[in-house]
Amino acid sequence: MLSENLIHELRKLNRADKLRAMQVLVAELAVEEETILMPGVTYELLTPYDNEAAAQVLQDFIDASTKEDH
Repeated sequence: MLSENLIHELRKLNRADKLRAMQVLVAELAVEEETILMPGVTYELLTPYDNEAAAQVLQDFIDASTKEDH
């Protein structure tokens, strides 16, 4: 949880330092997001028993989304 003391100290920073603090935090978040799913890796898709159609709908969505990105 973000402490009130930290928030108070951040508010005292000048504009450039506030932007630098944001850059550091955003960069750390981006690294954390990258480690969740690695590009080019195949992951097992777990679906509820007898619900393979849902898996196919999801795969079709992922395939369509991937084609739009390239």
